[in-house]
Amino acid sequence: MVSLNFVGDIGLFREYQSKGIDPFAEITLPDSDFCVGNFEFIIPNNRAKYFFDTQEDYAIDYEYFKSLNIRRFNAFGLANNHCMDYGREGVEDLIKVLEAQEISYFGVGENDFNILKFSIQGITFALLGCVKRGRWSKGPKMPFGPDTYDPEGIITMIHSLKANVDHVIVFPHFGTELVDIPDPIDVEHSRRFIDNGAIAVVGHHPHIIQGIEKYKNGVIAYSLGSFIYIPDNELGYSKDQGEKREFSICLTLKFGKTRLIGIDPVYYKYERDLKIPVKTNDKNPYFIELNRLIYNPKAYYKKVRKVLFRRELVSFFQRFRKSPFSTVKHYAKYLKISHIRKMFS
Repeated sequence: MVSLNFVGDIGLFREYQSKGIDPFAEITLPDSDFCVGNFEFIIPNNRAKYFFDTQEDYAIDYEYFKSLNIRRFNAFGLANNHCMDYGREGVEDLIKVLEAQEISYFGVGENDFNILKFSIQGITFALLGCVKRGRWSKGPKMPFGPDTYDPEGIITMIHSLKANVDHVIVFPHFGTELVDIPDPIDVEHSRRFIDNGAIAVVGHHPHIIQGIEKYKNGVIAYSLGSFIYIPDNELGYSKDQGEKREFSICLTLKFGKTRLIGIDPVYYKYERDLKIPVKTNDKNPYFIELNRLIYNPKAYYKKVRKVLFRRELVSFFQRFRKSPFSTVKHYAKYLKISHIRKMFS
């Protein structure tokens, strides 16, 4: 038997550095043979900002990052919407540190899919990371970037990988931020990935946990939440959203040669004094309710309208008080039609 741990978003805020905290050293993880997380923030290393108006508290110093105990993890997925914050050079700076510490990465490069393959105790795995299309996506003018969430392309790749490995795991950056119900289209796609040979789909991006579904011979975890993260640093969250954002999941999956033989979600709660996640009661009724909400698409759309409208409105005024001009510029450039459509659909 081989066990793999998966966690969601890892964001190294400057507050970790200012308080001398190494979150990787302080956290307690379940025993496993391999540990994977979504590395959300690129470390700037004095690079100019490329795409996002990345806040100052989103960036620890490059030298401080190199001192952290990141070898608690075996691999990081880099396919996310912050991957290109500091351009190709920023990603390559990060990769240099990972390679120096013999940590693998996947989900970014010049190929359509930059897969991580590995073998443990004779059982072979392939990790496929991807993020929904946006201004960070690669194309003719930008051939290097995070791998794009293309459902048909992912299904084709699953079939190709299954000819050479025992288990394929899809690691998508998808879903709607701050909504604890998965997008119905993501549910449909994830089930298709399992139907076509993937053994697991492990999602991240909403910064809040969503339900876990045992589907046929596989498992779908729609969002593991933010694992190493400081939720206080974000704008535009209601009290209810802020409390729910403090939960995260470390998902332990246990594999035999031909099948998934164990699913063990370990729930964590953000400890404000320590600035790290600590294990919490996994019998919380809220966690059970999340699994039921997977099958309620009407509840998803109702919550999207409520959450997105409130978030964008509160965030706008908080930003506007600090810098009116840059706030108007930001929303004029980045507010998506899809956000507006979801708010009022």
